[in-house]
Amino acid sequence: MFDLVIHNGLIIDGKLTPRYYGNIGIVGNRIVKISKTLLAGREVIDATGLIVSPGFVDLHSHGDFLPLLEKEFKHSRIKQGITTEIVGQCGISPIPFNKGTMAEYRLYTQPILGDFGQNWEFNDLNGLTKLTKGRMSHNMGYLIGLSALRSYVSGLEYRSLNPREIDEISKIYEEELLQGAFGLSLGLSYLPGVFASRDELVALAKVTKKYDGIIMAHIRSHGLDMTKAMMEFIELGRETGAKIHISHCRSYKNKQFGITASKILELVKEARKKGVPLTLDQHPYTTGSTFLNQLLPPEDRDLKKYEDKDYSTSVEGEMGDVNYTVDGWDNMSLMVGFDNIYLPTYGYSIGELAKSDGSSNFSKLIEVLKKENGKIAMVVREMFDLEEIGILLGDEQTYIGSDGLPSGRPHPRLFGAFPKVISDYVRDRRDLSLESAISKMTGAHIMGIENRGKLEIGAIADIVVFDYETIDHYESYAGINIPPTGIAKVVLDGKIAYENGVVKGDFGKFLRRDEGND
Repeated sequence: MFDLVIHNGLIIDGKLTPRYYGNIGIVGNRIVKISKTLLAGREVIDATGLIVSPGFVDLHSHGDFLPLLEKEFKHSRIKQGITTEIVGQCGISPIPFNKGTMAEYRLYTQPILGDFGQNWEFNDLNGLTKLTKGRMSHNMGYLIGLSALRSYVSGLEYRSLNPREIDEISKIYEEELLQGAFGLSLGLSYLPGVFASRDELVALAKVTKKYDGIIMAHIRSHGLDMTKAMMEFIELGRETGAKIHISHCRSYKNKQFGITASKILELVKEARKKGVPLTLDQHPYTTGSTFLNQLLPPEDRDLKKYEDKDYSTSVEGEMGDVNYTVDGWDNMSLMVGFDNIYLPTYGYSIGELAKSDGSSNFSKLIEVLKKENGKIAMVVREMFDLEEIGILLGDEQTYIGSDGLPSGRPHPRLFGAFPKVISDYVRDRRDLSLESAISKMTGAHIMGIENRGKLEIGAIADIVVFDYETIDHYESYAGINIPPTGIAKVVLDGKIAYENGVVKGDFGKFLRRDEGND
């Protein structure tokens, strides 16, 4: 007799195998039998009329503190079928942490990571995982962020690191890899990673290669300079041999500011032909979300400087000039207009707030940033093109990441990204087959996690049971948390973790790069 049996489901195994009906027998946390015949189990899930797939794997998330946050954030993963997520993305990890140099960094990252209302009483990955142990409703793997490493030695200083500092962050990074981190994340348009030199990137990439880790990058531009930004990153992989991955890989809808999907795929395929192990991810929304201060050029994000009227006028002029460019900065306000820079915590766009009191868009932007001490996120509407998302999803090594931000009134991708892929891009638009979508939603193997993200004998029993006809997401930008529909059951490590709208317990664990898959 099996501990848990899933009967009569339509199995999609995550390996692009054509769907088939079957029964799954689980003992402990492992799948030990997949059969056409019924199996006896101490606990039985009747999956008649439902799809049975591997648990979804969120390859790009900012949920580093989710186990410590309020339940609506904490359970946003398991309620949409995510059983494993990879955090520490875009260079913005909370570890390593140095109280002496990173107080400003802690405040800077709050709109992305959220705030659990306590001091950061940890220094490294071991400390953070000790704090979250027993409080995780899903599995988590960690990356180490370049911005955190740089802040550890030099705070948010606007400069490149010197050779001594590069050696220091390389040693700190190596220690985090030895504690189980999966690799490095780069945020080459965020502070202070935007100021990183090639020497810094090469040094850290060599450490990553030594431990067979991965580098996942928010590259310097997704706009007109995206070709240059992609080539910088691809060359890093070619030179060092490290596995590389471009996060949220797409360009902007407004082609005055972005390149085409076909151009992106041309660069990607050429890199792979030359032997560079390049993978990608993207989220399924046409809107984006990030720090509001990303609207300002990188060296102009010190709000104290705006007390000087001449300085403020100068920056306003730069932002209004389509020909003004800076490495690591995309001019989003000019690209979409201030009416499409929406502030969920206010319920209005910057443009609407400016019109309400007759101020200029730029002065309203600075006013809001000062009022919020820079700790505010924005939603960028009309940012991406629906057709191009579909084209890029057709790439065989493009996977899914939610890019969820668990702070304030979050972008709906925190709660519904994975159901949206199925409801919108499979069922409605038919950009993908369900087999292809599930493969893209369960890409644990690119992290070196080989026994999750697929249904086969010997694999760990992380499983989602869902209704293909009713699975759907709720897309609101007012911060309304409505869980997706159609997710019937989620099995995590062989235990039923979610059913009938109820989270059954904190069964998740910290996944280490060097511990295999147990």
